[in-house]
Amino acid sequence: MTSDEIRFDGKAIVVTGAGRGMGRDHALLLASRGARVVVADNGSAMDGSASGAGPAESVVAEITDAGGTAVPCTADLSTEEGSAAAVQAAIDAFGRVDCILHNASTSPNLHSPDQVPTDQLDLVMRINAYAGFWLTRAAWPHMKEQGGGRIVYVASHSIYGVAGSAPYASAKSAYIGMARSFAPEGASLNILCNVIMPTARTRMTERMPASDYADWLWETMDPTKVAFGAAYLLSDECQIYGEMFSVGGGRIARIRLAESSGVMGPGDSIEKMRDAFATVMTQSDHIFPRDQQERVSIVHPKMGFSGTLREDAYAVKDVT
Repeated sequence: MTSDEIRFDGKAIVVTGAGRGMGRDHALLLASRGARVVVADNGSAMDGSASGAGPAESVVAEITDAGGTAVPCTADLSTEEGSAAAVQAAIDAFGRVDCILHNASTSPNLHSPDQVPTDQLDLVMRINAYAGFWLTRAAWPHMKEQGGGRIVYVASHSIYGVAGSAPYASAKSAYIGMARSFAPEGASLNILCNVIMPTARTRMTERMPASDYADWLWETMDPTKVAFGAAYLLSDECQIYGEMFSVGGGRIARIRLAESSGVMGPGDSIEKMRDAFATVMTQSDHIFPRDQQERVSIVHPKMGFSGTLREDAYAVKDVT
């Protein structure tokens, strides 16, 4: 161990989808650096069927055989109760929960918009967006009481759009709004939320049609290279929040939401809007607001607002 090595000694980390594939690599790496890991995986197939305890128990055995500490959780994360149970497993076993690494997902078959099965849409939304929210909600009060925590959602480059994959892309895109909305409040509590878009060989990439790209992906994209990036974002050393990163194959890049400078004046006819669209589509100057409040402070003065935006304009208010 080097003096600057990032460690997770004493930390309790819930890793979802940790029974196989990339989730397994996350769990093994974190445990090797001292983390106490909840291996949360109900062992289901990519379509959500055929669940079983085997994958989670197998990874727990790998960790313990190597001298690490881990417990399995085979609850169904696509339910509110199952997601809460994964967090509770950390509390019961380790007395705390310091990090959530939400990696679990299903992978629906490709369908045109008019052919998407409702059950596939429901499942992929539940295991991604809903479970991500439920896990965060269950862990938040514990992290707040402990003085901090880290949350990383594993999204997908499908956020850029994939023909036939709207349910999956939509479910993964939900993490962006979640992380960027949790981030402003979480930052003041030292609860930092981020999103990664990984590229790695997994059970999902095994389902890709044979091609030179599929072969290259399988040969070069070791999921451990994603795990290194996720682990840093979970560490106390990391102070980044509300950000998105592309991670894979030894490469890391920042992904940002951008808004062009825009055109003022086309608001009184369809034809003026038509002409403005032609300009907007070619503008190269952009702003990159961290949150809605920052966007308002930049954009609204251009629209004639000359007042002062109160610092607490978007503060969380308890109305219960």
